[in-house]
Amino acid sequence: MQKVELLAPAGSMEALIAAVQNGCDAVYLGGTMFGARAYADNFDEAGMIEALRYAHGYGVKVYVTMNTLIYESEMETAIAYVKFLYEQGVDALIIQDLGLFDVVHQCFPQLELHASTQMHIHNEAGIQLMREAGMKRIVLPRETTIEEVQRFAHMGVETEVFVQGALCISYSGQCLMSAKKLSRSGNRGACAQMCRMKYRLGRIDGNQISYMTQSGDYLLSPKDLNTLAKIPELIEAGITSFKIEGRMKRAAYVAQMTAVYRCAIDAYYQHHNFAVDVAMKDMEKVFHRGFTEGHLFHQQGHALMNPLRPNHMGVEIGRTLSKKGRRVSIQLTDGLHQYDGIRILCDQGDVGCVVNKLYDHHRLVNSAAAGAIVEVEVDGAIPKGSVVVKTSDVLQLEQLRQSYENGKRKVSVFMRLTLRIDQVPTLSVWDDAGHECEVWATDKAKSALHHGLTKERLRQQLKKCGNTIFEAAHIELQTDSEAIVAIKVINDLRRRALDTLYQLRTQAPQSLPYGSYQRRIECETLSGCYVRVHNEQQAEIAKQMGVKHLYGEPRLYQKLHPGDYDLGYVGMRVMTEAYPASSFLFSEVGALSQKGGIAEHFMNITNSYAAAFLFAHGVKGIILSNECDDHQIAEIQTAFNKRYGCLGSFLSYGYGKEELMVMKHCPIRTALDKKEHPCGLCHGSKYFLSDIQDHHYPLYGDENCHIHILDDTAQIRHPQSAAVFLCFYDESETEMKEIIKKFSSFITHENSSS
Repeated sequence: MQKVELLAPAGSMEALIAAVQNGCDAVYLGGTMFGARAYADNFDEAGMIEALRYAHGYGVKVYVTMNTLIYESEMETAIAYVKFLYEQGVDALIIQDLGLFDVVHQCFPQLELHASTQMHIHNEAGIQLMREAGMKRIVLPRETTIEEVQRFAHMGVETEVFVQGALCISYSGQCLMSAKKLSRSGNRGACAQMCRMKYRLGRIDGNQISYMTQSGDYLLSPKDLNTLAKIPELIEAGITSFKIEGRMKRAAYVAQMTAVYRCAIDAYYQHHNFAVDVAMKDMEKVFHRGFTEGHLFHQQGHALMNPLRPNHMGVEIGRTLSKKGRRVSIQLTDGLHQYDGIRILCDQGDVGCVVNKLYDHHRLVNSAAAGAIVEVEVDGAIPKGSVVVKTSDVLQLEQLRQSYENGKRKVSVFMRLTLRIDQVPTLSVWDDAGHECEVWATDKAKSALHHGLTKERLRQQLKKCGNTIFEAAHIELQTDSEAIVAIKVINDLRRRALDTLYQLRTQAPQSLPYGSYQRRIECETLSGCYVRVHNEQQAEIAKQMGVKHLYGEPRLYQKLHPGDYDLGYVGMRVMTEAYPASSFLFSEVGALSQKGGIAEHFMNITNSYAAAFLFAHGVKGIILSNECDDHQIAEIQTAFNKRYGCLGSFLSYGYGKEELMVMKHCPIRTALDKKEHPCGLCHGSKYFLSDIQDHHYPLYGDENCHIHILDDTAQIRHPQSAAVFLCFYDESETEMKEIIKKFSSFITHENSSS
């Protein structure tokens, strides 16, 4: 069994050092462009080179995130950046955009590519297709269960699974809420974390609106993933890489999480016990929103979510007794030190501070133990009995800082010293990765008048690797007992050999041959009106209005097809069903295994290269991403026509309430505390989420019990192609007819062509 990789985040050089020194096997980081964490302290070109040299010196791989959607105007810049990364020796790229993937795979065939979780690959069909297309590794969605992981891990492609860190409530790559409501696209690295904001759950019965009783305001805020107790099961599932989330986290967090998972993984392989409970407390102190084992281990409802607080919860250390002036008295249940961070939880608003002054019996002290009554200085009203939590532990932070500043990690090397009388001494040094060098002295060894250099003395000098990253694991001596040289000669050989070996480990690789991008595309242009409906009444209205191309989800499709409606099939956003043989709409990569479907805008096509990749796989038509504005859509179509010599089968998104999120979590069932699954609540009354600005976002439950959050307002866009797409959810007959009338010219064209 190959040992599982421990993959740590690096949002800064300090975090990268923390990850490496605490035992990671690989790091993932972003440059200043095209990474899904635009607000991290990302690496410019000089910083990227420094990061690569540092990590590679320790034998740690570096994966660079280019996991955003790429617009047409950005593709040349993106390819130039890939060329830079390739020449500097990055170990892999993590990619979301299908167009970027296709171009990079053809132009840089030696470069390892990983499919970001943003690519929304969640079934066997998607994994197999991307494996055949050249993807080396799939980063599985956080919604993947352990049973699915076990299946996917044996499909001939590497699997990467999140084991620790923040959870997205929406399927990654399928969240448009931040982009649509705050103009900060999660698919472009600028997520505003709409899931961490306050919402109320409401219900509409006729003309009546009511709000559900809820235990907290943060209905879309998950706990943090923590699978530490499941390490044996995860390793035995066959996973290639354990991924820690956290490129926005400080170095101390990265150090703590990397160290804990390193110890747990090593304990498994060494058949040792691992104290999960002790480690968990340290993890809670550095950051947590509550811990969950996530969808990976079938956590749902209250076990998955934290509606009370979207930020660091800290660790409870006591309760307040009284307050006089600025001093609040606290009965401690755990230790407290000067300069610790604390938060006092109050109904009218929490109060946080750093403990600059700590009093015990009115005397200033540096620390106090559990059971003590202490005083700290805090502004504001503090009710008696308020819970006090520690949000930062000064001693822990210092220990974590020392864990990576001291450079404790070492690389084992092997040495062979040849010391023969009347010959030039030589020293060979090599490592486990296949790097080897040999250095020579300038003068020959002589015969000692009395005693030569003993083997013990030679080993002693060779072991003095000083402040290098190396340690001598084995020293072989080929010496004459009477041979002698000055000790400084041995020291010089050691220094030069280790310097040379370090250069070999960290140098950029020799340039490998480049490929060229080639795609031949043939596709016919679609025309007419394509309508997606969600119930039989809508299908009837569309038919009455003359619409020929109708599509419905599986249950509606099975009811009405074949028949008078000639309904097409809408693939689920999370596809676990068999793909249909007839015409269909799809929104995930696995459907490319079939021929002739129409790609919905959820496929996130934002450039002509991605469109060509789909057409090359037999796609009949494409609805470009709604993250493209009208100018960008025109730019894509023009570039496609120029590059491939055909117009392309593009459909314009004409009307619809945008799906802002698609979730495995159900806020309705959780809020109403329903245990049965499925419960069908989303198919009865109309539920919605209301934000602090009183925008109402309808909740739509599909047949697989996935919840879709819809935009509170529908968008109407002017068509830029000969085919238009309309999507109806809960519109009334009057609304639906008015919308179809707006696009009546497409209906007329459709009917005249049939």
